[in-house]
Amino acid sequence: MAAWGPVRFGTVTTTDERPPRLAGLVMRFDDGLGHAERVVIALTFLVLISVGFYRTFVDLAFNERPPWAIELIKVSVFAIAMLGAAYATHLKRNFSLDLVSRFLPPRGRAYLRIGINLLTAGAAGLLYWGGELVREGLKKGHESHEVVPVWLIGWFVPIAAILIIIHVLAHTVIEVGYLADGRIAPEPEQAVG
Repeated sequence: MAAWGPVRFGTVTTTDERPPRLAGLVMRFDDGLGHAERVVIALTFLVLISVGFYRTFVDLAFNERPPWAIELIKVSVFAIAMLGAAYATHLKRNFSLDLVSRFLPPRGRAYLRIGINLLTAGAAGLLYWGGELVREGLKKGHESHEVVPVWLIGWFVPIAAILIIIHVLAHTVIEVGYLADGRIAPEPEQAVG
């Protein structure tokens, strides 16, 4: 098989041969989803900074503390945390067993990554279930918000859990696609330190 050029897998770039067809398609989908998450996180961060600056200015200039600004700051931080967890999953920066994997051959590391991905999908399923319980609880509550409806806040945890599940299942399909092709998928970058 002829060399194809750089292969992207999350944040990993290698000069391996062309990825298996299914793995390549899933990589592009995963990268697109990660890009969309990054854009939403950046826009939410822009809202957070803008409202924080406005709130500080109004507090210093007019000695007023608009409650809607504090609410929007809290919701923005929570949204960034939830979407950040999903984006960290896309980048493969949320969980690994470096201590164990360094003693395994490349194929063993690939199987370990598949196992960790499936375990992470199970944990994200539990997160989804817990998020649904929170969302249902928020529906029944009578807490009023000025800007962000309480039903919208309740969706952050289940949406993050679904995104995490999508990313880890995509990574699993990529790993299995490479293994089925008789190769090993590009390994993610290891954390320094």
